[in-house]
Amino acid sequence: MTGEETVRYLAHYIGRPYIWAGNGSQETYEGFDCSGLVLEGLWAAGAYTGDDTSANGLRLHAISEKWQKVKTAEAKPGDVCFFGTTKTTHVGMICDAAGLCMIEAGGGSSACTSLATSTGSVRIRPVSRRKDLQGIWRPNYK
Repeated sequence: MTGEETVRYLAHYIGRPYIWAGNGSQETYEGFDCSGLVLEGLWAAGAYTGDDTSANGLRLHAISEKWQKVKTAEAKPGDVCFFGTTKTTHVGMICDAAGLCMIEAGGGSSACTSLATSTGSVRIRPVSRRKDLQGIWRPNYK
């Protein structure tokens, strides 16, 4: 699966609720948190084999697995961005070169879509609007 295919795969989760520590795969966790949604895509693409499901754990995996760090202007669909002032507290996935698909903590819904027409509490924001960007990494898609 490519990065673009991963974004399309995640798009079918539009409307799922935001649930802290949710990974969408268990009956009691029918929604996602930020890292749960991103990891769902990476696992489906075969680009993540770790077992730490936190945003910070995912960032450490990106570094240890030598994912390519990219500049914001070079971001592509499927690239993973990390946010936080000291440790990583949020993660999202790039939908296009100018946007970031992410779950907002109070947003009420989780989704990843490159469609500007998405409605509800799904928020697609440019990476540049976040002041706590730690970096963007390109996973090793198979």
